[in-house]
Amino acid sequence: MATAVKRSLTKIEQVAKEGDLTVATPDPLPNVDPEDSGVAIVLPEKDGERTIHMPLVMGVPVHELACQLLDFERPSRSKFLRLIGLPGTGKSQLGRAIALHAWRARGKDVEYRDGEPFYGYVEVSGGPSSDEYTFKYEFSPSAEDASTVKLIDALFVQAMLEGWLVMIDEPNTIRDIALMSLNAVFDGRLSLYLPAYGKNIVARPGFGCLLSYNPNQTSSISDLPVSWYRRFPAVIEVNSNWPALVKAGAPERLVAAASDLDGRRLRGDANLDWTPQYAEIESLWGMMERVGERHAISLFLTGVHERQQTGDVSEEELNAVCRMLDLAGFEHCHVLESSGIPRVGSYPRAVAGGM
Repeated sequence: MATAVKRSLTKIEQVAKEGDLTVATPDPLPNVDPEDSGVAIVLPEKDGERTIHMPLVMGVPVHELACQLLDFERPSRSKFLRLIGLPGTGKSQLGRAIALHAWRARGKDVEYRDGEPFYGYVEVSGGPSSDEYTFKYEFSPSAEDASTVKLIDALFVQAMLEGWLVMIDEPNTIRDIALMSLNAVFDGRLSLYLPAYGKNIVARPGFGCLLSYNPNQTSSISDLPVSWYRRFPAVIEVNSNWPALVKAGAPERLVAAASDLDGRRLRGDANLDWTPQYAEIESLWGMMERVGERHAISLFLTGVHERQQTGDVSEEELNAVCRMLDLAGFEHCHVLESSGIPRVGSYPRAVAGGM
């Protein structure tokens, strides 16, 4: 049975056949050379492997540069690292690649725990407002009595005790008091006091820490504590690795148009705080492979339109995305206002029912 969405989008196909579309010659775009994608890294995953490409910072791969900053034998000498950038640029993948490189450099092999590959890497995100439970403890059902819970060590504590690399994800959404409770970990002492046990723990060799966040996060609870800027003095601004997306097989013109738009944001020559990043363009490409260009663009733009309605994306940014798709050569997916189809710019929205 055809769904309402499918019936709605079918009308788009009918309009296309009737010629109610305008097609223009696409503007020239800069070349995105897949050979500029950087160093290939194979990340083990539960169901196989995933190849990512490590970008360079002035000729040095990010994972190598990061591991030069982190001293895994004497963690007190580490220069801890911040990875900053928009969501979807690949910060989490870079963190995993850094951890894998460090794990192997220490002469360790990838392990498998409950079927999942493990190489000394954990991610920690914000939890309850109390610092005691964000980084120090977690609640777990008691094996003796399912109606009760017990305190167990948080992942951050486990990372300190086992000598793992930990990434704190979006720390600017965590209460600053929770972050400040870790000051003694990052000022050279590498110690953390656990009130429930009445003792200090000290990080073991192999421990390291990364921060990963979007500095423009509008829903932040607070900025980073001022002291954390000197405790994490190394900063890498992570941007989408567009050559790697072309190398993965994505449509070259779509990637070039996205890269061109993102470049305008980075140069500051347009009033843009957000543009679609690697993960979003990769998802659009994946939808095109499944449902075709017209349907995929409609579904993609409906999502951007939703974000514009909630204030997360500006009207100017929404219009810029539509222009990006024009430059990518998708103007044949336009529908005219006379079609009666709800639109984003000149592109159809995926609206179910009433069509």
